[in-house]
Amino acid sequence: MKQKTIGAILGAIAENIPDDVQSKIISNLQYDSRKVEAGSLFFAVKGFKVDGHQYLGAVKKAGAAAAVVQDVHPEVDLAQIEVMDSRKAMALIARNFYMPEIDDLSLIGITGTNGKTTTSFLVQSILETAGIKTGLIGTIAYYIGPHKINAWNTTPESVDLYNLLFQMHLNQQKAAVLEVSSHALALHRVDGMQFDAGIFTNLSRDHLDFHADEEEYFKTKAKLFTMLKPGGKAVVNSDDTHGKRLCDEYSDRVITYGFNNDAMVKIDNWQMNMSGMHLNMSTPAGKLDISTKLIGEFNIYNILSAIGAGIAKELQLASIKLGIEAVDHIPGRLQSIEIKDDVVAIIDYAHTPDSLDKAIRTLRKVVQNRLIVVFGCGGDRDKGKRPQMGQIAEKLADIAIVTTDNPRTEKPEDIIEDILAGMSLKEKQIVISDRREAIQKAVKIAEKGDIILIAGKGHEQYQEINGVKHDFNEYAIIKDAANHA
Repeated sequence: MKQKTIGAILGAIAENIPDDVQSKIISNLQYDSRKVEAGSLFFAVKGFKVDGHQYLGAVKKAGAAAAVVQDVHPEVDLAQIEVMDSRKAMALIARNFYMPEIDDLSLIGITGTNGKTTTSFLVQSILETAGIKTGLIGTIAYYIGPHKINAWNTTPESVDLYNLLFQMHLNQQKAAVLEVSSHALALHRVDGMQFDAGIFTNLSRDHLDFHADEEEYFKTKAKLFTMLKPGGKAVVNSDDTHGKRLCDEYSDRVITYGFNNDAMVKIDNWQMNMSGMHLNMSTPAGKLDISTKLIGEFNIYNILSAIGAGIAKELQLASIKLGIEAVDHIPGRLQSIEIKDDVVAIIDYAHTPDSLDKAIRTLRKVVQNRLIVVFGCGGDRDKGKRPQMGQIAEKLADIAIVTTDNPRTEKPEDIIEDILAGMSLKEKQIVISDRREAIQKAVKIAEKGDIILIAGKGHEQYQEINGVKHDFNEYAIIKDAANHA
């Protein structure tokens, strides 16, 4: 069990800590009052819905050794250490608690609107192929040694995140690949980390229910690159408008990638069919030819970024090639299911205007007959993207079946109405609010040579309605619909 004194882990983070408090032994860190036990250091975080300070009495009864607070509550007989921002302090204290072990890990962080998950799997595979045992923390799951833990956040809270890195150390892993969300950067979940490489994939509209505007969204993403180690590399998509800004700012340590001739890692030629792609590329280390089962121009960018990370880590091109070619699919990312009479269903996580556009355009290049798109938009999230996604589906699909995604606390009908505001061609629309029925409808009407794109949920195995997560396995739903079509 990991144990340290309060004095050892708070250091210069808090001032005027009494000696008797400094000497208290801490055996675990908690921000969830329900998980507090004897020896816990509790962080009273002011959240969006709940203020952790209201649970100080409860954590005292549960055996907490002390609490880190923004507001001292003298009526609670518990050692309380006052800080300016308990969320910021939580990350730095968590780092101190799990040092020095986690400093052995080489960290690669990936940020951007789309492509983080695919890139993370590719980078992990490259490192593993090169003989570097590597963990992964991202949207689909957390991979710690032989264990797969279903993800509850793309980037978990700092206490959980640092603990996961510590578990990687215990499993003798030497590197960690992290998807770093804008929420994580804004909410200080990765504060204190130093990255050997940071990857920027792209930036388009997303999370504007959280960020004030796109510029703030970008600046939040850009924070990752202020956390590079001395000598750390920024691997940046130089075809992206916002990526170009990062290239200018980090020109002394950047590895650029893209389709443009000035990119350091660039595509020379490529061919694609439904089975995969063959790519010819140029890198600072020489020419590279790769055959992959992934498809789509956006996946070329993901592959280029992973190559850039391999170059940043000074790996051999042979390891990079084998690592990429070893990845035959990404769960819920253009995941293909053959169902009937030369009909293919594709499950994809596309839930932003940009990702939906790219997924549909990719499939348009390989579809033999019609492209049927089933999609919705998440509730309690950026409403501005709903008509945009409706417009994209109507323009690029042959049939657009508008349905729900995760409605959360919103009425599905209201979300669908927002989507339909961007659509005008009634003959291309089918509206079915029940997502299961929408998928069944798509399978029923599909004809030979059609592709069905089911967009929005990807790897998710649930649908959230009125705050309750219901089991929802799209793969199983598609298979069942095919059997009854």
